[in-house]
Amino acid sequence: MSLEVEKKYLKPNLQDVCRLLLDAGATFRAHHLEENWLFDTPDLRLRAAKILLRLRRADGATLTVKKKPDAAVPLDPRFKVLEELETEVADLASMRGILELLGYVIVFQYEKIRAIWEWQSCTICLDTLPFTQVVELEGTPESIERTAHRLGLDGLESSTWNYMRMYQEHCRTLGEPNNDRFLFSKTQRNTALAALREADERLTPCAVFLRPDFPGA
Repeated sequence: MSLEVEKKYLKPNLQDVCRLLLDAGATFRAHHLEENWLFDTPDLRLRAAKILLRLRRADGATLTVKKKPDAAVPLDPRFKVLEELETEVADLASMRGILELLGYVIVFQYEKIRAIWEWQSCTICLDTLPFTQVVELEGTPESIERTAHRLGLDGLESSTWNYMRMYQEHCRTLGEPNNDRFLFSKTQRNTALAALREADERLTPCAVFLRPDFPGA
């Protein structure tokens, strides 16, 4: 398994971050709407073992397993560190059927709009979710801290939580019951897809965050 090291920076101004990425000469990779399904057994055995099983559809489909490293791996509490296995999936519906046939069920579903950049060995993900916006940095601890400083993120609140836990905390703060999903409304989804198409046509990846009707703008 490969080792994933990442950190999330909360409530950034994505327009400013995008401009700083351009100023730094970062490389734009892709942007898309993501759909994610988390699977577990009905009695949540994977969650108890701190294992995440995720099926994702974006530009293609992928199946991912993440788990806490064994005790022999030194961990830095400032970052989320997980062992990860991921593979491309040719037929998402068939893979979902296989998982369900094996006894797994969907325990959480979520969507986000993600723009992916790279700068000095760090992957930068600009994420818009129905309830917040986040910049997620993945790399080495050194490259994450260097990138956070270059993009003006190091003064923001940060988190090592996954998006399910962040959403649960969001609901708790509002005094709302936990839900098993967070999804864009039909209007938000259509607006986001239109903004992504427009940005592609104009070859200006930052334009997606400049539309006043873009979710989270």
